Amino acid sequence: MREWRSLLTAPMLRFWPKADAAEVGMTELHDNLPQGWSHRRHTGDLVIENGGGRVFADLKRHAAADARQAGEPRGRADLSPLLPGGRFIPREPALVLYAGGEASLARFCDTLLPRFFSLDRFGLPQATLLMTSLRMGRTRPFQDAISDGLFRPRPVELFRPATAIRVQQLDDIVIPLDSPEALGPMQAKAAALYGPFAAGGPPVLVLEHSAQRFPAAEAAFERANPGIRFEEVIMLDPALMPFHRLVKAVAEASMLIAPRATGEAAIATLVPSPERRTLLLDLREG
Repeated sequence: MREWRSLLTAPMLRFWPKADAAEVGMTELHDNLPQGWSHRRHTGDLVIENGGGRVFADLKRHAAADARQAGEPRGRADLSPLLPGGRFIPREPALVLYAGGEASLARFCDTLLPRFFSLDRFGLPQATLLMTSLRMGRTRPFQDAISDGLFRPRPVELFRPATAIRVQQLDDIVIPLDSPEALGPMQAKAAALYGPFAAGGPPVLVLEHSAQRFPAAEAAFERANPGIRFEEVIMLDPALMPFHRLVKAVAEASMLIAPRATGEAAIATLVPSPERRTLLLDLREG
C-alpha cells in the first residue's frame, strides 16, 4: 500500500504549489572553506520527503537542498506524507546525505562517502541526522559499512516509506567530490578499518549484477587484450561478498578491472595504490 501511494503521488510533484523564498530563512556559512565548497543553512517549518530528499516549506515545495550533489537523478517523489493523514517524524537538525535514484557501488564511493567525510570540515555537529535514500541503504556495501563502523560516530538513517522528516533547520553542503580535504579522511578511515594492505595481489574484476553481465565482461576483456589471461582474474560482485573483503581485494590488486559505463572502478578512490593498474571495459562494443 505504501509503495502504491508513492507511485500515485509522484506525478503530482510538477503541479505542487511552490513556496515563496521569503518564507524560508537561508544563511550562507563560510566556515573558512576550501575553494569550491559551500554551506547553506535553511530554517523554517521544513519537511523532507522520503523519495528524493526534496524540501517543502509550510507544505509547499522549496528548492532548498542543492541538487548538484544530493544524488542525481533524484529518486521518485513520494508526496503521500504531505497529504491528509500523512506521517511526520520530527528530527533536529538534519542534512540530506544522499537521495539519488541510483543505488550503485559507484555512487556509494564517489558521491555518498566523499560528502560524508567532508562533514567535519564544515563543523557540523555529530548529532546531525544524515538522511540517505532507502534504495542505497538496502545495498550490501552500505549495510556492511554501517556494521563495520565506517560511519561511526555520526548517525546515518534511511528515509522511511510514507513518512517525512520535519525540521526547523536543514544544512546543505556542496564539495568538489574529488577534493583532497574529503578524500584524505575517507582513505585514512578505510585504511584504519580494513587494512593493512599488501601489494601485488591478483587482478580483480568488480562487476555488479555479475550473473547477467559476465559474458559481456569476458568478451570486452578479450578485446582489450591487457596481457593477462581472463582465468587469472578474480571476479568480485559487491552484492555477493562482505564489503571488507571487497575493499581489501581491490586495495591489494595488481590490476582493477571494471565496466566503464557503470563506474565500479570508483572504489579505487577509497583505497588508492600507486602500484595498481586500472582497466575500464566497454561492455557494449562489438
